[in-house]
Amino acid sequence: MSSEDPLESIAAGATKGFLKYSAEYIRGLVTKLKNKELAFIEDLETIDTAKEQRTTSEWEIFAKYIENENFRILFQMGLTLRKLEKANKTPQMDNLKRKILNKYDTKGLHAAQAVQNGIFSKYLGSVLELGSTPQKLKFEIENLFANIDKTVIFIRSQDNIELKTDEIVAKILANSPKTFVISSSGSANMICDTIRSKVLTKISNYTCEFYDALNKRVYFLNRKEDTDI
Repeated sequence: MSSEDPLESIAAGATKGFLKYSAEYIRGLVTKLKNKELAFIEDLETIDTAKEQRTTSEWEIFAKYIENENFRILFQMGLTLRKLEKANKTPQMDNLKRKILNKYDTKGLHAAQAVQNGIFSKYLGSVLELGSTPQKLKFEIENLFANIDKTVIFIRSQDNIELKTDEIVAKILANSPKTFVISSSGSANMICDTIRSKVLTKISNYTCEFYDALNKRVYFLNRKEDTDI
């Protein structure tokens, strides 16, 4: 028969559990304090994933031109969403989207999603093809992020085709953007194709570029030079 005091065993186990909990708590606290701008994420694993994105080439290019702290964080969040999506970590991805929405509203979430879906990199490539100067490139990037809801729209599978078409046409007529982006993924792709076709029949002086990768649709409607809608 064991001579060990059961109360002492219970106390020892409780102490170990408390110490383990305390160590995890302290680690989490230290991580948040060292990365204050990411503390709103709360989930430590996602924070670590977000930190990793600052070592990517995309981040280096973006940070070279953009000093706005909010734009930098949203860009980082977009890269993080993409990483979580590729890793099939859907619960973490959805949780991060909620966190972004709560902190930066719909406009901020759309900016992050534009990065996640590859819209930003393709948009950047399109701007670079025009031989932009560093100053012009900086302006185009900041303009995209500042006016994301005027120039980018994400199609969902439950969207009403006619209503969404009218919404896009109204935005283009009201703002006359140099580039308007229509994007979708998965089950929304067929609807997106239909909406894009209908939009092009209702506007003039815009050409369309199409990108299809990883089951995502991205349409760039580019305004023709020196013309008005």
